[in-house]
Amino acid sequence: MSVLKTAKAHPSRMRGIFRYLLHAQGQRENRDVLERILSPDKLVEHLPENKERLKEKKTLRPMFTDTLNKSIECGLLVKEDKEIAINSNLPEDARNPKLGDKLLPDTLSYLFFTCDNQYEEDFGRVCAWYLAQDIYDAPGNGEEVELRVNEQKVGDFLKMSSPRLFVQMDDWMRYLGFAWGHTLGGKTVTVPDPTAYIKRNLKLLFNGQQEITIQDFINRLAKQCPLFETGKFREEVESQIGTRETNFLSTSTAFALFRLHDEGDIQLERQSDSVFMILPKVNNQVDNDGRISHIIWKGEKS
Repeated sequence: MSVLKTAKAHPSRMRGIFRYLLHAQGQRENRDVLERILSPDKLVEHLPENKERLKEKKTLRPMFTDTLNKSIECGLLVKEDKEIAINSNLPEDARNPKLGDKLLPDTLSYLFFTCDNQYEEDFGRVCAWYLAQDIYDAPGNGEEVELRVNEQKVGDFLKMSSPRLFVQMDDWMRYLGFAWGHTLGGKTVTVPDPTAYIKRNLKLLFNGQQEITIQDFINRLAKQCPLFETGKFREEVESQIGTRETNFLSTSTAFALFRLHDEGDIQLERQSDSVFMILPKVNNQVDNDGRISHIIWKGEKS
């Protein structure tokens, strides 16, 4: 079962367990000790919902248990006898006590979507579907998502059977850097915008180069995270809702690139006699009517 359908497996809870283990001796801890440190007895015993659980001798810590199980299932953590440890197969930087927490959104994105994780395929399709929506007309809350799912007739495909699933999708997409939210007219609105994810991964995507073609950039992006154009999950979604026009990017990806251009992280260019892609709804943000052939990385900012 994916994190999308495991309501108690919230990003903050998974992060809490991981952060503790990052600084624990040997990056491991006894399972029972870990449970009681992060979910103290005095706290859980007084929760109203635990009165019946005490009578029935059920676990008093379903949030901890579900979160820990998902962390192990996705490969972030491992269980070794009675101990829980950070997976030693993770990249060295991901296990670094000074970097691991900062890199956790990318670590989880990789484990969820790029490692053939069968448990998170439903979540991958939902994220790819949301990123494929027109950013200028995207459903911004649970009711609007439900309407859009029905309009596009993708309910069975996405398995979005409950409005509660939007809350999980929303929390996780924001944490991973694929969306953000704001308040409009007193209501919270979510926007499918992957700027944060792309910005964090520019150094990896350029891989030592300063300038690459837009096609190379998109191919590398899809390989790193198959929620994007030409990636596994995006192609599955587009087969259901209709494919993009040839050489066009989705508005969410285009919007992210425009933001990074405006913020000085990258420079979007069209060079003569080069194959280009079209970034729709440019609104005079760059020259060439959104026809872009190359992306220049301006380097890491201090």
